[in-house]
Amino acid sequence: MLYEMRTYTLPPRGVPEYYEKFGEIFEKRQAITRMVGMFHADHGELNRVMHIWEYENAGHREETRRAVAEHDWWPPPTGHLLRKQVTKIMTAPAFRPGPRLGEYGSVYEFRTYTLFPGKLAEMEKLWTPHIAAREELSPLAAVFMTESGSLNEWIHVWAYKDANERADIRAKTRELPNWPSPGSGPLIDSQLSELWLPGPYSLMK
Repeated sequence: MLYEMRTYTLPPRGVPEYYEKFGEIFEKRQAITRMVGMFHADHGELNRVMHIWEYENAGHREETRRAVAEHDWWPPPTGHLLRKQVTKIMTAPAFRPGPRLGEYGSVYEFRTYTLFPGKLAEMEKLWTPHIAAREELSPLAAVFMTESGSLNEWIHVWAYKDANERADIRAKTRELPNWPSPGSGPLIDSQLSELWLPGPYSLMK
């Protein structure tokens, strides 16, 4: 599967209006291809909304974009709110081939590790034998590897009930013998952690 992450920067206090306007066309758009995740930023750069769309492949994405452009209800009436738009095309590793859908937590941590070029496959290999032990503490909601946009990104998404549970679990991860995955540190050039809250139309919630 292919995943598209679209992040929109809005004006201050623009998120409620964005959700309201998007809700007017959500069911029509969802009937064409599935949006698996929708979030708004809670920590870090605020006033942002994130969509995660699911496609079978690049051809399916292009077909879908042509199809929705034929409808007068698309794009939704949110253009006046958009200050900035960023799109990333992503794949997923074999050990987490798609996002977990359903109720796993009210707070999602998106941890973006920018790797040195050519290291995504090695990162997947290093994580694979150790992820089960880490998931005994909290669910790994998704892992994405960027194909376009910002390249060499390893984006892992963790679901928590709240910020307090996140702090408790992260303390427990330091007691695991093989976490972070041994040997992964030298692959990482930079790290970014952001907390996002599920929106009203998200299948990850």
